[in-house]
Amino acid sequence: MTAWPQVVDRLVTLLPTLPGWLGVTVYDGPPVTQDAPANYVTVGYVVGEDMAGDYEQTDTAGDLTEESGTVRSEIVCTTGNVDLPSVRARAFQLADAWRAEIRRDGTLGGVLTGGGSSSLAVDVQPAQTTAGSVQRLTVTLSYMSRSSAQ
Repeated sequence: MTAWPQVVDRLVTLLPTLPGWLGVTVYDGPPVTQDAPANYVTVGYVVGEDMAGDYEQTDTAGDLTEESGTVRSEIVCTTGNVDLPSVRARAFQLADAWRAEIRRDGTLGGVLTGGGSSSLAVDVQPAQTTAGSVQRLTVTLSYMSRSSAQ
């Protein structure tokens, strides 16, 4: 069974439970409203990108299937005024909590099996707009999982 959809599902349920994530809206894919909240994350979707991530499966010795992949997401924090330091601090607080959870449990609650693991990489994009300051963090969760060939 492909792990990629299970990884996305796990992130959608996990992220709102992390420390400091109270009040952060978590979208499974693109935002479903024109009026985005001040703090939100898209899981498996990044504005302006055509890909939500990728995965590759390889059959290995011992009748195992190894899957490696990525899930692209985006943390967005905004404010109605010119205060980039505050939205930057908030966005990085969210990313740090996510990274701490991955360090604590790289298997994502057992979704990644057979010695599976995960890690995060972050791209940073700050902006000042007529609507105020925006801090976007594009997060790439990389993972590896092994399971019995089916």
